[in-house]
Amino acid sequence: MKSYNPRTGVPLKKPVIERIEGIHPYKMINYLIISASCLLYAFICFMFIRHLIIDLDGIFTFNLPKFFTVSTILLISSVYFTSMTLKFYRNDEISLLRKYLSYSLIIGLLFFISQFVAWMELITNNVILEKNHITTFLFAFSSIHLVYVLAAMIMSGILFYKYMLVENDPVKTLIVSTNPIERIKLEIYKTFWHFNVISWTMIFLMLLFIS
Repeated sequence: MKSYNPRTGVPLKKPVIERIEGIHPYKMINYLIISASCLLYAFICFMFIRHLIIDLDGIFTFNLPKFFTVSTILLISSVYFTSMTLKFYRNDEISLLRKYLSYSLIIGLLFFISQFVAWMELITNNVILEKNHITTFLFAFSSIHLVYVLAAMIMSGILFYKYMLVENDPVKTLIVSTNPIERIKLEIYKTFWHFNVISWTMIFLMLLFIS
């Protein structure tokens, strides 16, 4: 129940501890995973920049694979589709929700393909054979992020399959659309997918800056 300021009638904000305690456990787990991932990315970025500045004395040439750019464009475009899922859920448009989840799955698959082609480009340009350990950092960035994208795609696939089973059944659709847990699952999916988009975009911009 909301508390109001007796003078202004404006709802009073709950203390931070109470707001944290009010977060659903599924969401809390998602936030903890994202926080831990941010720390991991930050550590790898720190070691990467340290290697560039100290070990290589700031002298480094690197041609960023063109398909890293394609990967970034693909992920950024997926933000629209994942953002629309909650809107369709609130409007009971399960068919459109399922369709947009399928678009996210397709973009995720194309992202994997573009990453593979980018690494083939690195091999062709002999970047893999260089002994400055840059490849190790590139592999760390790419492989860790691919694991997260794969996890997001699995979430998409599970939700897609579930909504595919209920979209033609009015009773099941009603049950799903009125279940608050379903909304929480979609919010978690959306947050985690957007985290992947933001994290890869930051990695790409960093690589673009040093290339």
